[in-house]
Formats: sequence, C-alpha cells, structure tokens
Amino acid sequence: MSNIDPAAHLLSHCGALQSGESFLLVVDASTQALAERFLTAARVLGAYAETAVIPVADRHGAEPPPFLVPMMQQADLVAGLTFKSLAHTRTRLAFTEAGGRYLSLPGYSESLLRDPAITADFHAQFERTRRITEAFTAGSWVRVATAAGTDIQLDIDGRVGNCCPGFVSGDYRLGSPPDIESNVSPVEDASEGIVVVDGSVACEEIGLLRAPITLHVAGGRIRRFESEIPEYVETCERLFARVASPLAYVLAECGVGLNPAATLTGNMLTDEGVLGCVHFGFGSNATVGGLNDVPFHIDFVFRQASLWIDGEPILLDGEPVIG
Repeated sequence: MSNIDPAAHLLSHCGALQSGESFLLVVDASTQALAERFLTAARVLGAYAETAVIPVADRHGAEPPPFLVPMMQQADLVAGLTFKSLAHTRTRLAFTEAGGRYLSLPGYSESLLRDPAITADFHAQFERTRRITEAFTAGSWVRVATAAGTDIQLDIDGRVGNCCPGFVSGDYRLGSPPDIESNVSPVEDASEGIVVVDGSVACEEIGLLRAPITLHVAGGRIRRFESEIPEYVETCERLFARVASPLAYVLAECGVGLNPAATLTGNMLTDEGVLGCVHFGFGSNATVGGLNDVPFHIDFVFRQASLWIDGEPILLDGEPVIG
C-alpha cells in the first residue's frame, strides 16, 4: 500500500471519482498548500476539477459562506479539505440529499497523507461496518464500559444507525477517510453515566491526552468535566461555553471505530476510526439522524471499549465481536 498516491487513493478508491465527472475541492488558508496534489490526481482521473477557497472556520459544524452552495450544486464529488469539518452542516446535508458525494477531509496535512490509515482498503471493512449499523438501528439501548471507568447507558430507541465506511457510493453519500465507523445519535435527554476519556479530544487545543478527562453525563448532557490536568478542564469549559448554548453539551453521537490501520494521533479522522475505540460526539446531530441543531460538534475518544446493544456484545475490551 505504501506505493499508492494518497490523494489519488482518496479520490478514486474513497470518492469513486470517474472520468468526465466534476470535482470541487473546498480549501481554506490552512490547507491551500495541499490543493494541487488533489487537483492533479483528479485531472489524471479525467475529471474536471476546480477549487473553492473559504475562510477558516472557528469550530466544526459552522456553516460555510453562501457562495459555496451553487458551486457544490454543479459538482458530482466535493472534498471538504478544510481546517474544520463541514460534515455536520446543513450545506453538506443538502448537497448529499440532492445526490452529491461528499468527502469530509478536515485537518489534513502532509503528515496525515503519509499515515497508513489513509491508504487502507476501505471497501474490505464494509461488511462489519454495515452489520454494526444494522444493530444500532434495530436496538433500543446501548451500554458502554471500559476498565478505565467509563460506564454509561444510552437510549437509541427509534434512532437509525449511520454506516460510515470511509468511501462514498450510490448508497453512502458522506465519507470521512481515514475514519471508518458505525454510529448512532442517542435520544438527546436520556444518556446517563460517566465517560473516562483516555484517548484524545478531537480539537487542536487538546489532541492526544496525557491524562484522562472524565465527563459526568446526566439527562443527556455533560454536567461536569474532571481531570488531574486543570488546563484540560479549563479548555473544555471554554470550548463549550464559546457556543453560548446548552445544546452544545448534549451527547449527540456514539461511534465505533473500525479502521484496522488507524492509530491514535490527535487528529479527528484517524482517532474516530481507530479499531477498538469508541467516541462520543457532543453538540450537533441534526444532520445525522438526531434532533440537536447547534453549530458545534466535538468528539471525545476512549480506548479498549466494551459496547453492548440490548445486552448483546458488539465490542469486548476493544475487540469486535461482529466479524
């Protein structure tokens, strides 16, 4: 896999870009230096390629400028190569609901492009991802626990699981390689328990953790942050308070990482997809099957998780039970 060009792999293997299609690359000042690699790969594939430059957003889930909408409408495949993710925006949702394919590539860098997780065989992991998604859709409740102290129960009754295989196709319009995951949006006011986050917090202010952060969740929302590193607590409190909405604290997503080539790096897309890790997203889930609509989304990743759906094991100490 090391001889594969990462940009070409992302566009062809993950993006299904074909000769004659239209490709739009969305960048900002943080990623503009990578643009030519993707544009060249697209043109080699025979696609018509152009770039849209947008301002650097201050948080994941913030809506992009309106001028981007008509440009996206003209494209078959859009890649959001931006500092912050556009995946949880109404703009992205409208584009994929209209039939477009969207690769969400936030926080990319030259070093990330060299990560083996980027050139994984995403299609080979699809069956396991699909089966876990079906279990989420059929389930009523989830319990997640770890040896580190996580123990929380989520209500998922009536919620539809999201299959995120890392590639896009006719059935799957949103992909976020190197992330391979299955996730579900829990009922917003019903999560209860403790989450001991010992992997990473997917933001540049924190990244890989040197000590755990404990989240106390009641009535579906974070009620308190704890850590032996005071700066972690201060940073979390500042990030959430900046949104100026209690909806930011809602436990909005439960995701299971399924990319066997991924390792924890502090980058959102590698960390969410690490096989054996579970992540909880807080904030927006209105574009992925939930009811919480707020321009904010942040993920907390923890290791060696066990996860049960209606009492049936899906992960045990980080090992998938479903093959």
